[in-house]
Amino acid sequence: MKNSQHKQMGATLISWMIGIAVGILIISAGLKIGPNYLEYHSVKSFMDGIASEPGIEKRNKREILTRVERYLNVNSLESLSRAYYDGKSGKPGTKQPFEIVKLKKSNKRELAVQYQVKKSWLGNVSFLMDYQYSVELGKQN
Repeated sequence: MKNSQHKQMGATLISWMIGIAVGILIISAGLKIGPNYLEYHSVKSFMDGIASEPGIEKRNKREILTRVERYLNVNSLESLSRAYYDGKSGKPGTKQPFEIVKLKKSNKRELAVQYQVKKSWLGNVSFLMDYQYSVELGKQN
């Protein structure tokens, strides 16, 4: 028999297994953090909706936060609702994620949100995602 001088090339079983394992880890991470980003885009959308309502810039803080609470209940935004009600209850170490802030350069106000979401992933590895967004009240989109 003749021995071939060409070296065989290609992926071995171990390299295929490593590639599949890395792919599974990436997919599982995406499935874990993906819904949180969808929730954040929903928060941005309802904040833009509140900010563009006619006459919203003249309303007081309580009325605006009541509208925010209504949106949270209707849309069932899990992680933000938890942060909102923890901040409202006055638990130590918690703060309200929504604020009405007066802008320094003008006489206008903005609705701002800032919150964190922690999702456990594998064992003692977890993701900590920080979200913040602000929109000027009365601004038309």
